[in-house]
Amino acid sequence: MSSESLAIEAWACSDVGRVRKHNEDSYLIDKELGLFAVADGMGGFKRGDVASGLACSVLRETIAAGRHAIHLHLTQRNAATTAAVEALLRNAVQRACEEIYQASTALTGDGGRMGTTLDAVLMIASQAFTAHVGDGRIYLIRDNEAHQVTEDHSLVQQQVREGLITPEQARRARNKNVITRALGVFPSVMVDMLHMELGAGDRLLLCSDGLHNYVGAEEMVAPVSLGENGGTEDLVSIANIRGGRDNITGLVLSVRTSDAPSGHRARSAPAEHIDVLRRCDLFSFCTYRELVQISSVCEARRVPANTVLFKEDDIGRECFIIESGQVEILRGGVSLAVLEPPAYFGEMAFIDSPRRSATVVTKEDSRFLVISRNDFLRLVRQDSTLATKLMWRLLHHLARMVRSTNSKVMSGAHLSDAPTQEYSGGE
Repeated sequence: MSSESLAIEAWACSDVGRVRKHNEDSYLIDKELGLFAVADGMGGFKRGDVASGLACSVLRETIAAGRHAIHLHLTQRNAATTAAVEALLRNAVQRACEEIYQASTALTGDGGRMGTTLDAVLMIASQAFTAHVGDGRIYLIRDNEAHQVTEDHSLVQQQVREGLITPEQARRARNKNVITRALGVFPSVMVDMLHMELGAGDRLLLCSDGLHNYVGAEEMVAPVSLGENGGTEDLVSIANIRGGRDNITGLVLSVRTSDAPSGHRARSAPAEHIDVLRRCDLFSFCTYRELVQISSVCEARRVPANTVLFKEDDIGRECFIIESGQVEILRGGVSLAVLEPPAYFGEMAFIDSPRRSATVVTKEDSRFLVISRNDFLRLVRQDSTLATKLMWRLLHHLARMVRSTNSKVMSGAHLSDAPTQEYSGGE
């Protein structure tokens, strides 16, 4: 979808809540830059309001100074420009962290006594680049579902990740407000980065824990999708009715085609790509956030019927996931299998760059999601949890192939007579 066909709307609502005396949350809406953020100043520290406000102002200042990276990505959009935008956003968060730390020394005489969470989105055409630190959250509302695309940097979430407590125990934990990362506590901070393709009808909700502690993901969908002002006022009202023990802030971004009325819904290509990945066996253990990560490196490719995708003995550097259509697997001119969605093939390219073991030809007009070896390796280097899941699925597939080969050897069959099941998800 071209940048000219997209329109971005944004709304925000922030409230002190029913218990606190001061609102230490801040938010940022800069439509010209395409920059949006929510920051939650840490109430247990001094001057949390200063920390959250400084985070937003430094973020805006740094991104504005780096506009050239944004413009370059708009005109060229490749791996290098994507990396440059990610670096710009990450550096902006790091600069905010450092300035908050220095301001803490100036105001309180003690560095690290001011802190804030930060969730930021930089929109460039149809792409959303996100940065996350702390226990605020970003949700993607798509097709009447809300998907959390950030992971809380909190003590209880770390315990859940390590298997020490269950998600239900985490929800009831008394210490769930103890966070493990924040801007300003130290001179630098580790930032979670993500970029995703958005389509018409998608909405992003950025919120502080004062909102998501009271409103479940499934409850967010209707207000955000149908409510006035992006449902932000409704969400804040619900949080207040249910206790309002913290400051409450919600910010909603809405993506639509520029010629469509506000509130219009249409299924987007990014949503369809996620659905394809969801149904693919290789990604069956992945969370929605991880599917978004994978989708961000997929190339959508349309191929007409009777096209040779690759030949036997070609060097393999890509994996193909079938979105629509059919392909035929041939070895030595003999048909071995016909694959349909959501099958995948060519995944051995992820492990090394082997010679292709078969020829693959489209039987009809087809669409594929294609992942290159380099992009796959970059993903698994960045996320060890995702790497474990994908490598486990690849090992599972390889084990199935070995068992099939052993069975043929024992039965005296020719190894060249590969069974169809060998190609249910592989080369």
